[in-house]
Formats: sequence, C-alpha cells, structure tokens
Amino acid sequence: MSEDQKKKRRKKNYLLRLIIIVAILAGAGVLMHIDYFDVNGVAVIGNEDISDEEILRLSGIEMGKSIFDVHPFIVEHRIRKNLYIDEVNVDRKLPDKVEIRVTERRGNAQFIMGKKYVVTDNEGQVIDISDEEMPATLVENIKVTGATNGGRIEVRDSGELEKALNFIRLTEDNDLFFKRLSISKNHVEAHVFDELVCVGKYADFESCIQSGTLKSVLYDLYQKGTEKGTVNVYKNDYCFFTP
Repeated sequence: MSEDQKKKRRKKNYLLRLIIIVAILAGAGVLMHIDYFDVNGVAVIGNEDISDEEILRLSGIEMGKSIFDVHPFIVEHRIRKNLYIDEVNVDRKLPDKVEIRVTERRGNAQFIMGKKYVVTDNEGQVIDISDEEMPATLVENIKVTGATNGGRIEVRDSGELEKALNFIRLTEDNDLFFKRLSISKNHVEAHVFDELVCVGKYADFESCIQSGTLKSVLYDLYQKGTEKGTVNVYKNDYCFFTP
C-alpha cells in the first residue's frame, strides 16, 4: 500500500470516528431530554427557619425540565443569596429527583442603627437589616457606625462588640437566651423578659453560665411563672433572686 493510500485510509478512519462521536453526543443529548429525566420532585433538607418554598424559589429549579439542566454549582450559588443560608449542597438523584441540603446561619444578635435593626451571626457578620425587631438578642449599648449585608458590622467600640458576641456564643452553647443585653466594661445586664433581668460582673456571668447555676435558677423561675424581678449573679457560682 502506497503512502498516499495510507493517508487516505487514516483520513477516512478519522472522519468515521468523528461522525460516530457526533452521533453519540447527539443521541445522548436527545436521551437526556426525554420525559424520563424530567424533574418531578425536589427535597429540601436541613432548613428550620427558611421555608421550603423560599429555597425552591431561589434555586430556580423548574418542574418538568430535564434534570440534566439542573447544574448543582449554579443552584447552590443562587440559594446562597439568602444570607441566612450558611452551607448548601445540591445533588441530582437520577432519574428525576433533586435533593437540596442546607445549613442555616442563625441571627444571634441584633443592634440598632438609626431606625433599623442590624442582625448578625455570632461572629458579627451582617445577615439582615430589618425595619422590625427580630427574634435575636438585642445588644443595646453598642453604637453601630455602618452595616452592609454580608459584611462585618462596623461599631464605635470593637472591644465591646467582641465581648457581647462572646457572651452570646456562651449563652447559645449553654442553651440560654436573653431578650436584651447591655455590657458596659465589666457590668452586664441581661433581660430574660422586659422586667426579669440578670445583673452582675462579666466574669461571674461566665462562671455561673458554664457551671449551669444560672440556667437552674432561671428554669426554676420559669416553672413558677415569674417574669419580674432581679437575678443577682455573684462569684463562686452564686445567684440570688430578688422579687
């Protein structure tokens, strides 16, 4: 066989392979868009405060569209636009299901900025700026100088901010919640209700919270239906209630 004949055969083989590849890809494209692979169910897992409907709206997933048109990376990026979402993972479950797993970011603290309420997680990242008070501990004595969604809250005294956030992390870790909080230097006022307040030094609060003493006292008051008075927090894990 001459060299020219060999070249012609190689060219024919190359064209044949190319045609086969194109045909396979075209066939796969058609197959991927048959009704069998149309999305007919989306499961949302892990959400507590954010509704399934809100997550589905953000995802942009359309029922009846091919599951192969659902691109996990793009869907995850869309859902993360809600700053209350910390983590999100999207999986396609062939032939026709999609699973969305989320971890929510909590609004642990809120601060007043003018007529707005700035809600942050317990690291100080802003996750909401609201016209209304939200279900998070209101830190009353910290002056906010700036806030943008997704950024870190800007305050006049960063030391006081860190102290307040550390306090809120401590209460969260020990299953406690205070409606309002004011920390000035080493003095703490933490409101359970509007008229039931815990007062004491910062270090004494830390000790009484970690030991479970404060939680025990507050639980006893809750059982009695007490919503007014003062819990004095002292050193050596001692708390005293004054009606």
